[in-house]
Amino acid sequence: MINGDSSAFKRKYSEISKLSVGELVASYHIHQSKRTKVSPAAAARQPSLKIMNISIDDLPDVVLVEILCRLPCYKFVSRCKLVSKRWYTLMSNAYFIGRFLCLQRDHKKTPVMCTLINRSGYEFLSRISASANPLSSLFKRLKSFYHLKEPVMVSTYNDLVLCCASKCEQRDYYICNPYTLQCVPLPPPPQVDWLVPVGFICDHHYYNCEKDDIIQLNAEYRCKVMRLIFPYGQEIACKKFKVQIFSSETGEWRESIVTSPLDFNFHFINFEAHFIYNGMLFWGGACYGNFLIGLDPFMIDSSSGANGDDHYECRLVDIELDRRFMFECLGTYRGCLRMCDYNSATRVFSVRDLNEEEIFHGGTVKLCTENRKVYSLDKEMMPDNDPTGNLMLGFDPYNDDILYLQRGGDRGIVKCDIHTREWSKIAEKHRKRRIESCVYFPLVLLWWPTPVPRLPQHCHLTPSPPQAFNLRACCKVHSIIAADKDEAKVPSDV
Repeated sequence: MINGDSSAFKRKYSEISKLSVGELVASYHIHQSKRTKVSPAAAARQPSLKIMNISIDDLPDVVLVEILCRLPCYKFVSRCKLVSKRWYTLMSNAYFIGRFLCLQRDHKKTPVMCTLINRSGYEFLSRISASANPLSSLFKRLKSFYHLKEPVMVSTYNDLVLCCASKCEQRDYYICNPYTLQCVPLPPPPQVDWLVPVGFICDHHYYNCEKDDIIQLNAEYRCKVMRLIFPYGQEIACKKFKVQIFSSETGEWRESIVTSPLDFNFHFINFEAHFIYNGMLFWGGACYGNFLIGLDPFMIDSSSGANGDDHYECRLVDIELDRRFMFECLGTYRGCLRMCDYNSATRVFSVRDLNEEEIFHGGTVKLCTENRKVYSLDKEMMPDNDPTGNLMLGFDPYNDDILYLQRGGDRGIVKCDIHTREWSKIAEKHRKRRIESCVYFPLVLLWWPTPVPRLPQHCHLTPSPPQAFNLRACCKVHSIIAADKDEAKVPSDV
């Protein structure tokens, strides 16, 4: 059996991967000759009928891996894993994953899909799933196995999602992959509040798949879940607050004190939306909030407790606003944090991108008159029957010139090119799904799904249910192989 750490196998595998189909057959003859103690020349002269009677289970591991890694996408890989224990072991090997990703990258067999999804699992772009809710299977699994009533999605990072048992008074969190339906429960935080901002981030991607680079799996990637705890019932503006950070390395929550260079009103924070920029989690002010607050959970000194003297200082961007505008952050686009304002009365859409220097230099940033782009939207696209209900949903992950809005009257979703002003209606009425502004998160469907993090053994939590061995699929595949053998035994003149 293949050993993923064997250097001898890697050398042999590198040689096998360059062979053609005919050369693979010849390699099989050599392999059979060693098993039957027949010379390679004699094995190559065997009748072709015996070659046709060869079972795929007779192939050596290196040849079988080279065949299976050419499957078109992970969907077929996941199904083939259920054929037998041998196939499952081979296709779970790190070297198989690397070879599969290399072929996906070089031949671009399937694109990397990216969509927008809200807390209820609703997707209006219909890119990942034919249904409107690609998280429905995941939510059913959480309900049945962990006995949750109405789970919600709190945050995303690539293809991982952070789910919770409820929207308010959040206590039970789960890191999940909706594609593989893997889940790992987290221990409860030390303090439960009615409503807190929550963010989820990883230090690295599961694999690096850039062009001309050797693909390396980052199986030991780290996850952080961060909760901001503000001093409610005390002063409105504050310069010091507490954070709770869960680390996948330790499997524990730790509290730290964070300071701010300026006073800010935490009541104006948009609790439901956060954005990842340059490895940091950012929250923006809702309504008339005039700031962006950013924290790096990997840099916060978790060892200093609430009584420590050395505190992490967060990044605070003070935004100078005009009363005529209500800018809010819609995410990261072209390496910038995009701030937007939509005036429903005049149908004027304003965009201002904050670059890295403005964000990390600190100080005050003007959004109203400096470097602001203004676009006028069509009256037919956004009618005046309910202007207060018109909402910005976000920009397209593939084209940041494409803006999605929800009309206040019929609750229809509109796709608009802010440069050409061309627009189209992509979804009809959604009165039961009243979409809130700034609650859509990017969800990516990768070539190979990211496994959920492995927590330390001392976390005595209920594990995720294992993927059952599909006996029906196994019998079906083997029946097909048996049918092929029977056809091969029939003489050609019959």
